[in-house]
Amino acid sequence: MVGIQITFPWGHYYAHPWGLNPVRLREAEWPPSPWRLLRALASCWFRGNPGTQPSPDAVDLIEGLGRTLPEIGFVRVSFGQTVHYQPNYGETKNGKADVVAGRLSNAEYKNTRHENHFVAVHGPVIFRWSGVSVSAAQEAILATLVADLSYFGRAESVCQATLVSGPEIEREKDVVWCVPTGGRRISELYRDVFCPSPEDFRIADLWTRRPRNGQPPVDPTNAPQHLVDTLLATDMKPDGARWTSYRMPDDWPRNRVVRTPRSARETTIPVDDGPRIARYLRFSLQCRVPLLPKFTVPLAEQFRKAACSHYCAAFGDGSSSFALFGHATDRPADVVGDHQHAFYLPTPSFGGQGDFELPGQIVDLHVWCPYGLTRAETQVLMRVQRLTWKDGRYPVRPVLTAMSNEPPDAVPLATGRVKSRVWRSETPFVPPRHFFRGDRSQPKLRHQDSPELQLIECLRKAGVNEPAEVRRIALSEMDRTPIRSIPPMPMWEIVRAPAEADEPFDGAVLSPTHCNGGDTGRYKNVQRIGFFMEVRFDREVALPMPSFGQSNHFGLGLFVPAEDDASDEIGEAAFDYGGLV
Repeated sequence: MVGIQITFPWGHYYAHPWGLNPVRLREAEWPPSPWRLLRALASCWFRGNPGTQPSPDAVDLIEGLGRTLPEIGFVRVSFGQTVHYQPNYGETKNGKADVVAGRLSNAEYKNTRHENHFVAVHGPVIFRWSGVSVSAAQEAILATLVADLSYFGRAESVCQATLVSGPEIEREKDVVWCVPTGGRRISELYRDVFCPSPEDFRIADLWTRRPRNGQPPVDPTNAPQHLVDTLLATDMKPDGARWTSYRMPDDWPRNRVVRTPRSARETTIPVDDGPRIARYLRFSLQCRVPLLPKFTVPLAEQFRKAACSHYCAAFGDGSSSFALFGHATDRPADVVGDHQHAFYLPTPSFGGQGDFELPGQIVDLHVWCPYGLTRAETQVLMRVQRLTWKDGRYPVRPVLTAMSNEPPDAVPLATGRVKSRVWRSETPFVPPRHFFRGDRSQPKLRHQDSPELQLIECLRKAGVNEPAEVRRIALSEMDRTPIRSIPPMPMWEIVRAPAEADEPFDGAVLSPTHCNGGDTGRYKNVQRIGFFMEVRFDREVALPMPSFGQSNHFGLGLFVPAEDDASDEIGEAAFDYGGLV
């Protein structure tokens, strides 16, 4: 038996039935189409193997799944829709001729209604092929394809997919099954589902049409026209596919479809939202102006403040969330260790800059919560639509781009998973305690509280006990180009100190730091002195948390792996410690 389980962390499955005019739709596709699943698996193959035809094992695997219709299991669902209106041009004096010629001054505007139908899914969706067996090589291919399946249906249907066995399927509670009938039937207990045709399905039917009327076959070395574009002039029926009726459970829809009267609909997120579904979220920060790294903490604070506002609106002013806000009074009993609540980490783009990104500017905000986030908490974060930072002239709009239990491989956040021999701070490490007395004109250095020793202490508290060398990085080593403007805009505010006081402040920058909600008066919007630091271990080490020091939950002291250049020499200012125990 082959089983694929799909869960939707956002709780929504967006999909319109294949080939139907959206104007005629009354609800979303349900149950999910096996044809759609096979197309998703083929898409995962081409995404993981660009420019490569499916291997013989992959062909046999997908065609084998297409020649047997699966049973589909699910739990309770409810149907919904979102509506938006697209503005466009209406009639003009001379009709279409004015529109084509660009003479739109006399045009009348109108709005076109668009409906986006979805199914609220309150549990997993399981496809099982009871009479299908696969080889070890095919099972390995299927596991790889399923792991790459990031959405199912429309792009809003973010999902996580896994292979499941018979015993795992049987342990799923409240799952009911719908089964294929092999034909078309009209009844409340039967729903039409678009499926591969078991008699003549071929894998190439998923992305192209078969040759007709003497047409040559598609050249496998060139990508064919998109299947939907090819079918628009026909009845939208691809080769090797057909409509099949599935028999729904006996209590459908009475006990399987949740329907809430309009007068009783709630406007808030349910407080008891079940298990934790994710630990990592990434938001793209959309803004009309460059976001400089020196605004790291203000941006993170604004995001957290907006999330707190939405949380209070949903649950009431007296409620809180340890995962989102880290209040000690709300600390759950199962929390082990410190720093288990959310880190809000604005960063540049990892893995290279885009064509329209300036070096060093902030483009993403990563939310990392070791304790884990429930569906309600993730929805609270998704409700943050606008960050009014600085003077408010250029708002930032966060757009969710990823959600999972671990950051992607291209995002080298230190979460105990990524190993490196050399770790460098992407943002300044701000010592938790003041390391000098007096002012910058006549400082009195407290050697036991030097920034290097305080970083060692932070690593020790986090459980890092490997031998290493710690050194301060000069600003000239930071590969950052000032934003192209006149005059140039500095990435960070550099600390100015008299020549005789240079040593304590060598390579130092000023950075806004986070103030707790109870801080008032002159402690608000305080700036602290920070340093870019490097930790060089004797062997590869995984740091258990992404950032250290003051305001580490708001993006300061963020450490990422650096290239291990064995020729680098550690200067006299380096601190060599033979283990942190």
